[in-house]
Amino acid sequence: MNNKIKILLVGLAVVCAASLVIAFQLNTVNKALRNEFSVKEQEFVSERQSLSNQLNNLQIAKKKLESELSELRGKFDVAVKERDDVKSKFDLVTKERASAVDRLQELIKENKSLTEEVAKLKETGGVSYTVSTTASQDDAYWAKLVKDKAALEIEVQNLKSQLSDAQLKGENAMEEGRKLDLQFKTINQARMDLERKLIYNEKLAESLSEDLVREKRDKKAIADQLESIRQENFELKSRLMALGDKKTSLEGKLVDLQQEREILSKRLAELDQILQERVDQIIQVKDDLKAARTEAKEASTKDARVVQLQPIVVKAAEPQVASPAGKPGAGQILAINEENNFVIIDMGEQDGVKVGQTFNVYRNTEKIASLEVIQIRKEISAADIKSVTPGSKLKIGDLVS
Repeated sequence: MNNKIKILLVGLAVVCAASLVIAFQLNTVNKALRNEFSVKEQEFVSERQSLSNQLNNLQIAKKKLESELSELRGKFDVAVKERDDVKSKFDLVTKERASAVDRLQELIKENKSLTEEVAKLKETGGVSYTVSTTASQDDAYWAKLVKDKAALEIEVQNLKSQLSDAQLKGENAMEEGRKLDLQFKTINQARMDLERKLIYNEKLAESLSEDLVREKRDKKAIADQLESIRQENFELKSRLMALGDKKTSLEGKLVDLQQEREILSKRLAELDQILQERVDQIIQVKDDLKAARTEAKEASTKDARVVQLQPIVVKAAEPQVASPAGKPGAGQILAINEENNFVIIDMGEQDGVKVGQTFNVYRNTEKIASLEVIQIRKEISAADIKSVTPGSKLKIGDLVS
């Protein structure tokens, strides 16, 4: 019984220790997973915030570039329109200049023809004066001719002045056209740069959007992993609670077993005390029995001496009835404990009895039971009843051999 209780206590202690170790390991793993998730979540939040800021900055820059590009496109359209206007003006001035040059050439030709005609008239003027009778008409003609010549010269001067102005306007228009071409090229280059920058920003924004989408997917994966870890943690907690309940139950059983052990220990102590008292009583009875046997032997001897001629000696035969039936070294049962299934015999350490030794019980030379010694004293022993013949029952005084 004591060994079983010790084994059970050791088993309970091992189960409790294993439960504590498992609980500690689960707690450690749970803390490590929570810390790792917190770090990853902080890193993800920081990176997402950084990407969001970069995306916002790029969107702002994109809007600014689009505004600048729109403004440059407006300026470009205005410059193109101005260039077209200047080109139209230049073409108009060129046409006017060509027309003026043609008119000037015609006037020069007319002036030259008039000059030649005047010269011819002067050469023929002396003859005409001598033979002509209409001198006044010739004067009027020459006056008109001189007047026309002067008018033509004035017109030529005006045309030359207009031609000079047209040339100046043409040069100014060409200079303005060159400036507009340069401005157009500058605006076009700036527009191309802005378009390239806008394309780059759009690609960068698309890349950041993809990174943000990937981060969202990673966050979802981390959230799923966290949910799995939480589920596993919940299962481990459930197992831990079950182990705790089992531990509590085992602790309750342990308390019950300890109480039962204490009760059994007390009962065993009481039984030991009772057994010791019974043994003492048996020893006393045995001593009394030996004294009675001695007195009986002395009395029988005296009776034999006094009545030597009597054919039957009854008193001398009485002790033979209680003696073993022809079994050398035999003893007898002194006490029987049916409740705990053991007997006390009148053979002990001085008779060579050892723990574990087996004896047979006889009644009228018939074997009725078998015994196994469990405790020994100097003159008596306690033996468990191993078997009893069906229909038989042990009695005090049965022979043991």
